[in-house]
Amino acid sequence: MAADHSEIEREIARHREAIAALEAQVAATAAVVPQHPWPPPGFYLTFYVVVGAVLGIVGSLVSFLFNVFGSLMVDQDPYYILRVYGTVFLGQEALTTDNLNFFMLVAVVHFSVGALAGSVFHVVVNWFGLSGAGRQIALGAAYGLLMWIVNFYFVLTWLEPALVGQAYVIELIPAWVGALTHILYGVTLGLLQPLGHFAPYRVLEAEA
Repeated sequence: MAADHSEIEREIARHREAIAALEAQVAATAAVVPQHPWPPPGFYLTFYVVVGAVLGIVGSLVSFLFNVFGSLMVDQDPYYILRVYGTVFLGQEALTTDNLNFFMLVAVVHFSVGALAGSVFHVVVNWFGLSGAGRQIALGAAYGLLMWIVNFYFVLTWLEPALVGQAYVIELIPAWVGALTHILYGVTLGLLQPLGHFAPYRVLEAEA
């Protein structure tokens, strides 16, 4: 019986040592800082770039639909805006072509520019903490107007003549249409800003 009792005590001691070793391992693991902590420390740039691109595509879609419906209202080719923008690639031929690949190319470029501009706007607004619905909408409208001025009168005014010999975009799109199209794009960005705010998922701790 004594031998059995001693064996039991030794077994208990071995278990205690094993438990102590496991507790030490747990403590060591808890002390290690995770390689990819969540939420990420500081400004989550990747998130705002990606979400801004998505918002920019939505803004580009809104501005495109505005032009399509506007063209239909005046009994004009609904894809007229794509034709005019396409003159940068094909010149005057873009105004009469029915090549589906051409329209797809112009649409991809249009939405790509919108995505890039959306990323810039979204990052800047959130980096500087420019909150408030009214302020974000106003900033979006100003941003769209700035895009119109830069794109039309600082880029296309010399780029398109250099490529195809004539500034078709500036000549064929009335100034008010170009300005309103870009303002609608910017206002859409401003309106959608609350949807693009980063809110990390957190597990709620159980109440004691």
